[in-house]
Amino acid sequence: MNFKKFQQFITAALFFGIIILFAGAAIVLPKSYFSEEENRALSEFPTVSARAWFSGELSSNLGEYLCEHFPLRNGWIGLRTSLERLAGHDEINGVYFSGGSFYETPIEPDYEAVDRSIAAINSFGEKLGGRLSVMLAPTSSQIYSDRLPDFAPKPDEKKLINYVYSKLSPSVQAVDVYDALYRSREDYIYYRTDHHWTTRGAYVAYKALMGAYGYEPVSEDKINVEHASHGFLGTLYSKVLSEYAEPDTVDFYTSAGPEVTDVEITGPDGNVTKKDSVYFRENLEIKDKYLSFLGANVPKIEITSEYSGGSILVIKDSYANCFVPFLTKHFERVTVVDMRYIMDLGDYVDPGEYDRVLILYNASTFAEDRNVAKLGAWE
Repeated sequence: MNFKKFQQFITAALFFGIIILFAGAAIVLPKSYFSEEENRALSEFPTVSARAWFSGELSSNLGEYLCEHFPLRNGWIGLRTSLERLAGHDEINGVYFSGGSFYETPIEPDYEAVDRSIAAINSFGEKLGGRLSVMLAPTSSQIYSDRLPDFAPKPDEKKLINYVYSKLSPSVQAVDVYDALYRSREDYIYYRTDHHWTTRGAYVAYKALMGAYGYEPVSEDKINVEHASHGFLGTLYSKVLSEYAEPDTVDFYTSAGPEVTDVEITGPDGNVTKKDSVYFRENLEIKDKYLSFLGANVPKIEITSEYSGGSILVIKDSYANCFVPFLTKHFERVTVVDMRYIMDLGDYVDPGEYDRVLILYNASTFAEDRNVAKLGAWE
């Protein structure tokens, strides 16, 4: 064996030795099955069986397991992001970089699913006799579509929103928040590192809803803005773990007037826990600080305030979490349900008991949602 071939052999042996060493470490070292940095559950060690072996499922699942538990994985992800950014890439793992903010890749609406959702909403609205409203909020990728790279697919959530609103029954009220948010686009209405709107963005939408309801919103000069945290790195950051990320600020908007007296959270297991505030301050200490608004997504949250009279049911995705606290200034009872965790709405609430019912989703989630259609089964 000549010296050059010997060098190649040693290099290959070292490379495979390092791979085997890291793979072994991924299996034997203590590990967590939830990545706080990526804000998601990680895979567990696959079940070994003859069926899994011969079908190829075992090797696939084992490969996924080793990748997700690879030592120093977060560091490698961040390094990859840095190198790709230095190479001039503006899109990494479905996240676009522009002007210090991250934007998620826009999706094409599934109009078949959208039509099913509209049909269910109209059926639901007819049964409620004019008490149902729908609010679809654009995402930051729509409001700031001009900031996306030229090669990025340009969302048209406004077209989707207009499509939905044009097909709603006369008994269902459409609440437009697009224009109000667009007029406020120079304000801090969306997080830089997360896919949600900020409390400021939710406040803009709240004013639009109060206008549609004929209520007087709490004015800005009566609101105290508490900067509860300056260290929020959200869901979009979690996809890239970029060193270029500027942490977001989480704000709590409080004001004089009716105070929340009781919050009951019904979890997926049916167990009920109680709080005395819509702000879960303990979650400011974890990575996903958006959970400081109403906590984790659950089937049902029941909020009681000192406001004398009125009730509203909110059927929502997570965009509503920082929006709901504003409603406690106008309704004695605010009930929040998430259809992702509910098969039959009637098992949790009777919508007919409420003075108003609001469906609040962001347009991107609504575009591919399969759960709103469940509303059509309510009797």
